[in-house]
Amino acid sequence: MAEILANNHHQVWIITNKIEDEKYISHKNIKIIFVPPNLKYQGGLPPSIKNNIQYLWNAVKAGLKIIKHNNIDIVHSNNFTPAFVGGFLSLLTSKKHITSVWDIFTLCGCSYWKKWAEQIGVSKINQYIGPIFEKLSIKIKCDAFHTISNASKEDLIKFGTKKQIYVIPPTIKEIQVRNSTHNNKQFIYLGRLVFYKNIEVLIKAIKIVKNEDKGIKLIIVGGGPQLKNIQKKIEELDLQENIVTKGYVNTKEKFDLLSESNALLFPSLCEGFGLVILEAFSQNKPVVASNIKPMSDIIEHEKTGYILDPNDENIWAEHIIKLMRNYQESQKMGKNGNEVLKTKYNQDVMYEKLIKMYNGVLNTNS
Repeated sequence: MAEILANNHHQVWIITNKIEDEKYISHKNIKIIFVPPNLKYQGGLPPSIKNNIQYLWNAVKAGLKIIKHNNIDIVHSNNFTPAFVGGFLSLLTSKKHITSVWDIFTLCGCSYWKKWAEQIGVSKINQYIGPIFEKLSIKIKCDAFHTISNASKEDLIKFGTKKQIYVIPPTIKEIQVRNSTHNNKQFIYLGRLVFYKNIEVLIKAIKIVKNEDKGIKLIIVGGGPQLKNIQKKIEELDLQENIVTKGYVNTKEKFDLLSESNALLFPSLCEGFGLVILEAFSQNKPVVASNIKPMSDIIEHEKTGYILDPNDENIWAEHIIKLMRNYQESQKMGKNGNEVLKTKYNQDVMYEKLIKMYNGVLNTNS
């Protein structure tokens, strides 16, 4: 988002923690202000309460300094702790504030916070403070909410917000289609390994497919607190030769693996959007995803992929076999997805919607 704005001659200041091994953009119109504490990526696990408080204090101080010395029009924050930073800055400086909310986890309908706290490496206190913190984060001082799908907008309304909500779907940079050697029997999952990603249904489906074709292969890319449970399930079902957990990979390897595979498998139970869908479309790959919004809005069944019951491994196995046996259909759906990416989720469209949102907020009295 910052790069899209910067490429269109806007000045952007970013206040963030420095994350170990993360690569940060270099652009003449972007200034990145790193504030303590430095962090290490943990597969989606949140920073500690101590780290959040430290970030809140340092980010507010940095933001006040930036606003004092520069002609800032809008404060735009991410959800959770950055939203509180944006709220304090707006309160102290009267600058307009927009906060981005991608997901309302409390409304996921799968006992989200209880299951989140049961994961390896997650503090049990999350079960109690998570929903409180989420509720408070949409009560902070802001002039509007930015979200990424109509499904998330509906959740914000259900959660009680009365503020203006702007829906601006995300996008990705244009990525060249790789010319990798294709493996018709290889499928891929990309994403964090957390409970609501529902990886278990894929493991069970691969077990079923293996009875039809022992050459089936699933590559699981990503890390997180469910990794050990996933590896244990793979061993229990004797699928070590069929399912490979790759952990974190760099961008090049990720897109190489995507381009080698038949399709992306994405059985998540709760999403605000799912950027990996667009990444699959960029490589002309169809996506098999759960029949829940917003995935069912992004993917058109049998045109750009398949939308399936997330709890039925038999249905997933059936469609994996279908893709293996009819690669021409898979190619056709993947190319259709690429067209959707280029027309509906391109960066020019996102920029126009961002500017419309900013102007709308700046021209509103509040």
